Amino acid sequence: MNQSSEGRTTNLVQSRKIMKRTSLLSVLVITFFLISIIISGTSMAQKKPVVLRLVVPAPAGDYPMTYKDLELAKRFNERAKGEYVIEVHAGGALAKLPEYFDAVRIGAVEIADAPWPMYDNLDPRLGAVETPFLFNNMSAQNSALKEIEPLFDQILQEKFNAKGIGLLNSGGMQLFSTKPIKTLEDWKGLLCGAISPPTAVLIKELGGSPVTIMWPDMYESMQKKVVDATTQGTHGGVVLQLPEVCKHVTIFLGVAGWNGYSVNLDVWKKMPKHIQKALQEEIEKAAGWMTKITATTLGDDDMKVFKEKGASVYFLSREERERWIKVLSPYKEKHLASLGEFGQKIKKIAEDANKRHPYSQRALY
Repeated sequence: MNQSSEGRTTNLVQSRKIMKRTSLLSVLVITFFLISIIISGTSMAQKKPVVLRLVVPAPAGDYPMTYKDLELAKRFNERAKGEYVIEVHAGGALAKLPEYFDAVRIGAVEIADAPWPMYDNLDPRLGAVETPFLFNNMSAQNSALKEIEPLFDQILQEKFNAKGIGLLNSGGMQLFSTKPIKTLEDWKGLLCGAISPPTAVLIKELGGSPVTIMWPDMYESMQKKVVDATTQGTHGGVVLQLPEVCKHVTIFLGVAGWNGYSVNLDVWKKMPKHIQKALQEEIEKAAGWMTKITATTLGDDDMKVFKEKGASVYFLSREERERWIKVLSPYKEKHLASLGEFGQKIKKIAEDANKRHPYSQRALY
């Protein structure tokens, strides 16, 4: 073999060695890349979603109160795609109703579906919308929702570390009693359960004796004859099965009923914009659905239950209701005036809504 042939052979051997090294290096690079992808994918898959615990006082199987929140959670969870997830805890789980505002404020729960006005002992402005006889009927109340919600949101953010979303119509306060109440005079001496400060005022001014009792405890109080009557929304009466312990229902809409969703403000601010958008939109959708149900089919369904349970239902006449309104009028004016500019805003919103929606018996429930 000549020198030239030997050189070519040497070069060929070296080339093959280089190719082998290059191939091995390529395999190692690809393997490392694939392993990195697998590790990264596994890490992402194992990343836990941010849990938003939503509490609602209605029992687990209730329609529509708990139902709307389960549907809200379902829609939101689909949109959040594993980043965030809502868990619904009904019927006093995690926190009792009187604790809801503080529970959200300190982050013990992230979202509460509750009647904001019942916490007016923490800030009297919260109870302004439940000033007795503020609204002619539920149609007027419905038309005022969008104007009132931002006023509440401001209070919640300033004082309770919460974002207020989804103010809704939860019905109006009627009277469930062990005896028929048809006139102003019938209220005299009536021992009546009050579920909020505004309802206590209503009872007292009409001549009854208010006893503060939390909403979930009203059935037992009626059963044990601690009180003779209670103020409740029509659906609240169904949920609590009040017709089993009192057989007379007076429909008069003394106080408008409101619920809203409060979201812990720190949690809200940490949310990405698309999650905030999804949460707000789905809460507003749930609130709008509930308001529509309350103002249409729910009341009629409740009336059927009352009749099936043997309870008599009396609709207060327009003339008699005007007598009751007249009794509460001085308090209403004084109370709203005491709330300064905020009270006057609420008064103006209510007056405008009442002009658009005059009295009608059907709209009382």
